[in-house]
Amino acid sequence: MIKTTNLRKVYRIGTEKIVALDNINLEVEEGTVCCILGTSGSGKSTLLNQLAGLEKPTRGEVAVRGRRISKMTEKELALFRQQSIGFVFQSYNLLPGMTAIENVALPLTFRGMRRRERLRLAERMLTQVGLGDRKKHNPNEMSGGQQQRVGIARAFVTNPAVVFADEPTGNLDTHTTKEIMTLFLDFSRQKGTTIILVTHDASLANYADRIVTIVDGRVVDDKPNQSLYDAERRQADAEKAWEEDRMPPEGLALLGPGGAEGPGAPTAGEKSQAADPPFHTAEEATKQPSMGGQSK
Repeated sequence: MIKTTNLRKVYRIGTEKIVALDNINLEVEEGTVCCILGTSGSGKSTLLNQLAGLEKPTRGEVAVRGRRISKMTEKELALFRQQSIGFVFQSYNLLPGMTAIENVALPLTFRGMRRRERLRLAERMLTQVGLGDRKKHNPNEMSGGQQQRVGIARAFVTNPAVVFADEPTGNLDTHTTKEIMTLFLDFSRQKGTTIILVTHDASLANYADRIVTIVDGRVVDDKPNQSLYDAERRQADAEKAWEEDRMPPEGLALLGPGGAEGPGAPTAGEKSQAADPPFHTAEEATKQPSMGGQSK
C-alpha cells in the first residue's frame, strides 16, 4: 500500500542545513492503522507530508498503491489525492461559511458529482458519525468534537484508500478523544481503509495496529501492536455472550486485561482443564452428576 525507500528530506535556512528525515524505509500494508509517534520536532509531520505527497523528498522515493507519488507532477498529485486520499486535521479545517453537510460534500464537488447525489452521500456520512440532526449547522454552532466528526465524515465520504490524520484529537478532551478514535477504527475495519495517524500521544498510539517511533528524523522503533479498539470489542463480545448464556464463565477469564490474552489470563493447560475437568479413573467419570443433577 505505502512504501518509502531511502527517504530523506533536508531543509536549508541560509547556510544551515536541517535534516528533517534521514533514510526512512517504511512499508505499510493495506487496511492497517499505523501510528507515527514522536515528540515535537521529531520529523513525524514531515513524514506525513511526504507520504501524502504534500512535499517532495530531497532524495529517495514514496510509493502509494504502487504509484511513485514522489515523481508525480503537481497536477498528477492533485488528481491522485482527490481519488485516493483523505485528510483529518487537528484544527478541523472546516469552511466557516458552509454547513456541515456542505463541508462533507465538498470533496465530491471536485469529482464532478451532481449536487443532489453528493448531498445524499454527505448526509449518509453525517448520520454514520452521529450528526444527522446537525447537517445544517455551521462550524461555529458545533462543539470541537462535533466539528471533528464532520472532518472525519468529509475524509471518508470519497471512500479513500488512505486517510492521513495529523494529531486529530489534539484539541479534544479524553472522553471525546475515545469517541473519535472509535469512529476512525470503525471506518477502517468496515471499509479496509489504511490510516496513517501522526501523534505525540502514546495513549492514542494504543489504538493502532502498528507503532512507528521517530526521533530526530530517524525511525528508532517499529513494532506491531494489539489495537485497543480490537481488544475492547473482543471483551464486549465475550461479556455479551456470557450474558446470553452462550459461553462458560471461564470464557471471560480467558481474555486478559483489556480483552487480550495477557498477564493474568489462564495458561493453555488451565483452559483445557476448565473446558474438560480431568478424572483420575473411569469409575470417577461415570459417577459424575448429569446435567439434571442425578448420577448415572
